[in-house]
Amino acid sequence: MTDAHISPSGETGGETDVDEHTGLSAEPADAGNAVIEFIFASIILLIPVIYLMLTLSQLQAASYATTSAAISASRIAARDANPSEARARAVAKMHFADFGLEDSAPTITYSCAGPCGHAGSLVTARVETRVSLPGLPLLFGSEHAPHITLRANHTDVVASGAG
Repeated sequence: MTDAHISPSGETGGETDVDEHTGLSAEPADAGNAVIEFIFASIILLIPVIYLMLTLSQLQAASYATTSAAISASRIAARDANPSEARARAVAKMHFADFGLEDSAPTITYSCAGPCGHAGSLVTARVETRVSLPGLPLLFGSEHAPHITLRANHTDVVASGAG
């Protein structure tokens, strides 16, 4: 049995096959497109979410490493009358390696409130590092890749035996 399809507005469409016993269309309404749509939507949504999670975790690790390096650098300067920048850089490199950021090159600067190295004066260490976004150094090169700059300061009092 073949019936003409009539839309709600009264227009007739093409003919469809109708089952004589049930009165329903013999063609299934959904021919398996939902699985394909689900997979496609999952891929489109998951890739940006995964990239965002990678970026945020890398920035958080770099933030912790920068803060730890600033604390260690100010403590080195406060406990030693003649602080070694090489020692502070080695400790900073260790902190960055602990957080999986071996390739970053932090810069460390010191400033003093009062005479540097004298007991009771304040030493401030500033650590700054550039964190490239994941995957972009491969596309743009490490020099031209987009990056985020992180800075941390820490102030410590020079120990009485240091000066």
